Amino acid sequence: MKSVIKKISLFMALILVPIELAACSNGKQIIDYGVEAVASDQNEDIDFSFEKDIDTKPKSNIETKKDRDYKYAEKLKETILLRDKEERKIKGIFLPAYVAGNEEKFQVILENIKKSCINAIVVDVKDEVGRITFAMDNDYVRSKRTIEPQIADIEEFVRICKENDIYLIARVTSFLDNYLTKLDSSVALHREDGKYYRDNIGYYWLNPYREDVQRYLIEIGKGCAKAGFDEVQYDYFRFSADSGMRKVKFTEEETQGKSKIETITEIAQRIYQELIPENVFVSIDVFGAIMNSYRDQNSIGQEYVTLLKNVDYLCPMLYPSHYANKTFGLDIPDFHPYETIKNALKTSTNTINKTYDELAHYGKVRPWLQGFSATYLEEYIVYDPEQYKAQIKACEEEGYDEWLFWQPGGVYKWDAFYD
Repeated sequence: MKSVIKKISLFMALILVPIELAACSNGKQIIDYGVEAVASDQNEDIDFSFEKDIDTKPKSNIETKKDRDYKYAEKLKETILLRDKEERKIKGIFLPAYVAGNEEKFQVILENIKKSCINAIVVDVKDEVGRITFAMDNDYVRSKRTIEPQIADIEEFVRICKENDIYLIARVTSFLDNYLTKLDSSVALHREDGKYYRDNIGYYWLNPYREDVQRYLIEIGKGCAKAGFDEVQYDYFRFSADSGMRKVKFTEEETQGKSKIETITEIAQRIYQELIPENVFVSIDVFGAIMNSYRDQNSIGQEYVTLLKNVDYLCPMLYPSHYANKTFGLDIPDFHPYETIKNALKTSTNTINKTYDELAHYGKVRPWLQGFSATYLEEYIVYDPEQYKAQIKACEEEGYDEWLFWQPGGVYKWDAFYD
């Protein structure tokens, strides 16, 4: 008899629990996830994604983060459809502005392009110093006094490229900047002691949290579109990775509680949404290491898949020389260009597939490959056509049919591109 009474009591207690929880909610809505009851404000972000193994019936009318992501993706897709520009499969090289702007040097490049598979050029528009390399027709950019033309006649340069069916990409060195930081100290990163922050190479950096810095990058992009570029590519689109960043402290007023990843992501979203109507494609360069390292992501603010959802192209820098020894089980990755690129792209594919959502917008991955010899390493090999082709082969085998080659002076082993 006692056992029966005990069971009845336990049953009644279970029925009464939700009533007691509701009574002590202090005016907050109770949301039952099927696991536990949680008090929540009406506008609090709730992620229901883990409910797949339990009751999936609607529990509230609160809009979740996933709901907002889907709405954003749908709006983005609609906006992209308005862009009057066809995608192309790009095989490109980087050229510094002083090469692109030199008639004699550029003519040599042009003749090589005509005989090769290269159909795209990445040109410095905002270089690593911070200079704008042509007379950009944008009042906001002009007001910053950062224009120092290295391409004297941008209209003629664009015309020649279009005449030869060359896809033009404007490289914008984003937050690394030795120029604007000196003209306007308020936009620069500062240490706690008030001095400029400089990385271990001696470069200054812009403060990503500042509205005027963000607008500056957007207006540069608009100026590139107006000049006739097909794509705007943002490099150094991150916080500095140098250990000296520990001496830089951001105020709560600046960050508004946002992490580095949230901040860089929001800037990417803003740039993308503002440049699509300008009829240009948008790309961002990222470190290869962020594909599967949360520590690196959190340190510099680049989250691989999240950024992929806010660009047309994500361009990981997969230079074998940049990987530490033993990475991918390779003694010296620089000695193994084929294996390094192949493993890096496998990592890229796996990282994307782990969280792939068919309802989201995704850009394409277009890797940067190594076109230089890493003479700064203790042990390195010379990168000749053989090493170029090995990297291209790795891309093709992993299903990546677009790539870019980096050589800082614009001097390439063209034999690799003739076949």
